[in-house]
Amino acid sequence: MSNDPFARLPEAASFTVTSTSITDGAPLPPEQLSGKDISPQLSWSGAPAGTKSYAVTVYDPDAPTGSGFWHWAVADIPATCTELPEGASGSGLPEGAVQLPNDARVAQFAGAAPPAGHGEHRYFFVVHALDVESIGVPADGTPALLGFLMSAHTLGRAVLVATAETPGPESIEVSRFVPAPADAIFAVLTDPSGHVDIDASGMLMGADGEVVTRAGDRFVVHMDREALGDVPLGRYDVDVVITEFVPGEEIAWTVKGEWEPPVGHVYGYRLAPSGDGTLVTSYYDWSGVGALWRERVRFPVVSEAALKATLGILERVVRRRSPGGASRRSGSSTAAG
Repeated sequence: MSNDPFARLPEAASFTVTSTSITDGAPLPPEQLSGKDISPQLSWSGAPAGTKSYAVTVYDPDAPTGSGFWHWAVADIPATCTELPEGASGSGLPEGAVQLPNDARVAQFAGAAPPAGHGEHRYFFVVHALDVESIGVPADGTPALLGFLMSAHTLGRAVLVATAETPGPESIEVSRFVPAPADAIFAVLTDPSGHVDIDASGMLMGADGEVVTRAGDRFVVHMDREALGDVPLGRYDVDVVITEFVPGEEIAWTVKGEWEPPVGHVYGYRLAPSGDGTLVTSYYDWSGVGALWRERVRFPVVSEAALKATLGILERVVRRRSPGGASRRSGSSTAAG
């Protein structure tokens, strides 16, 4: 992965750090996340000859700051010390050690709290072996200052990298005022050919089935995944299964194909009277997607921009189907998208 925090530092010998609290390469447990803020147990061995003190730092290079985020920094740990117990940040640091303010300007361990939806962050837990008994950093100094002072005195580094990720929103909603009555809009949304007509993704090639009238009804849609280019599925058919049906107010559906388990995402529309028309809200919810599909496909499959585009197309289709526009269609269809 890019953004190596050691890329521009002088090379140093490696030695070993282990932990009973965290695991190298694995997600951090709740105790090391924001809210609990418990510093992990750390043990180290094999430091280079000539080591006179240690420093311990915890750094997130993936924080969206331009300079990462320092979660913990402790300097002037005596050379005779080779372990910090869990929770040492609160009480348990050896005599003489200096705990610096982190990037939140608090002199303690700050648990991981990556921004929601920002992806996986790495947390570098590093024990630095130094050739001086005191690095000379003031108690109110920054971790960056500590790093600068250590650069000329580092004999070795022991590194353990853990991860954390905060899931982002798992649904999208967009709204648009459509100058038409709700029943005219609902007529499009209950018609299989209407789904093809308003598609903004380019995936829907046609549909077969009757106008839906209740939850549990279904119809077939002919798909072409090449329009998205995200997975090599090509052309295939899916069943659209209605999951919510309130005439003139809401319709929602999920998609089922030949594969098992079903994907589990839900699409829908809510309609509400507004002035001389209808406020239409289109939503897409992928919170029910299981781990297997999350590994195969990147969600959301349909973007917020595509949902917005669909609402614009919906208004156009409703206008065309209204008296004076193109004739209204219902029932079986194989309309091209």
